[in-house]
Amino acid sequence: MTYGRDFSIALLIIATTSVVNHMLGFSLPLLALEMSGEGSDLALIKGAGFVPNVLFAIFIGVINDRMLKAQAFRRYGLGIALVTLLLCGAMVFDKISIVGLALFIVVFNGLQYAIGNAQMGLLRLTVAQDRLSDATALTSTVFSVIATAGPAVAGFMLLSLGHVGLVTFCAAVMMLSAALSFFLSPAEMLPKPTPFWPSLAEGVRVLSQNRELVMMTVVIVLTNAAAGAFETALILKMKTGLALDEFTIGLVVAAAGVGAVVFSRIAAPARRWLGYRAAFFWPILMLAGVYLMLIEDWPIWALAAISFLEGGLSLFFAIGVWSYRQESTEAQHIGRVAGLTGAIFKLGMPPVIILAGVMTDAGHVSQVFVMAAGINISAALFLVYVAGWGWPVRV
Repeated sequence: MTYGRDFSIALLIIATTSVVNHMLGFSLPLLALEMSGEGSDLALIKGAGFVPNVLFAIFIGVINDRMLKAQAFRRYGLGIALVTLLLCGAMVFDKISIVGLALFIVVFNGLQYAIGNAQMGLLRLTVAQDRLSDATALTSTVFSVIATAGPAVAGFMLLSLGHVGLVTFCAAVMMLSAALSFFLSPAEMLPKPTPFWPSLAEGVRVLSQNRELVMMTVVIVLTNAAAGAFETALILKMKTGLALDEFTIGLVVAAAGVGAVVFSRIAAPARRWLGYRAAFFWPILMLAGVYLMLIEDWPIWALAAISFLEGGLSLFFAIGVWSYRQESTEAQHIGRVAGLTGAIFKLGMPPVIILAGVMTDAGHVSQVFVMAAGINISAALFLVYVAGWGWPVRV
């Protein structure tokens, strides 16, 4: 099944950006841990990666809805290449610090989110309505493959080349990705300029009128926070508790990507068969049980199996909310709605991730997994009693 040249080029650009994002997202928190020896600094770098979503995503949607999508890809691609080159230079000359790493993550992830938001608009322009769910699932599959390879490759490169070699590789990839953006030429017209704040207000109005998407967005705030706490505690448990090397940690983290790839093959058909509510709801409760499994100490193969389940189950409600957002939002509003929901999705992640790091430093790693499970249970009960879903069944 093909979706056209521009969709394919855009997906390749987003994929290469995601590769670097996963590699740096794995390696830089570990670098912070090596520099300070504190799990809270690892959590700080991980949490900083979500600050752009909270602070800037609302505005990025408005900006992208006022730009040609090809133009957006070029500007953001060049920006990502530049900041990655600056990080490379800082590391080569040994001018890096915890604060510097946090600032880089904020800027890099802000640009990465912006180009991802632009891709949402391009997808809505270039893919037919009845194929959006399949195109979204394909995109999720690609991201899942990257999520699988990224941490494992990053772990291997850290062992063989060190942090400087890994960042140099990432900078080279980003320069190639930026060059690809100049081959984009979708058929589109420059949106009519509108005042910024009224445009943003219109996006808020469109989102607020979509009650179902609002309810799902609230739930994703909770489940994302739980997932962030889970991953942070898992990495710290492996690094400081089990003294595993980076490659082994990368393999366990990569197992989540394997789970997402496997489950992505059935996510779209399952959503159509079960109905979007049941397919979105039940994996949330199942994940609570997965989180509680980490209270016990397990061998490496079992940790990988738990990570596999977490990645696979998480994909179900991720595809669920992305597909519903695409299906229920018009093309002229998708950038703003995606920006607004993207900002809201990550609200709980920075504080909960940092809390997980502090709790782990205090010797309460098991309580982090209990907290993550409790958050997911609360999210499910919100859907049952506040959103009015009841206990969803196949429809």
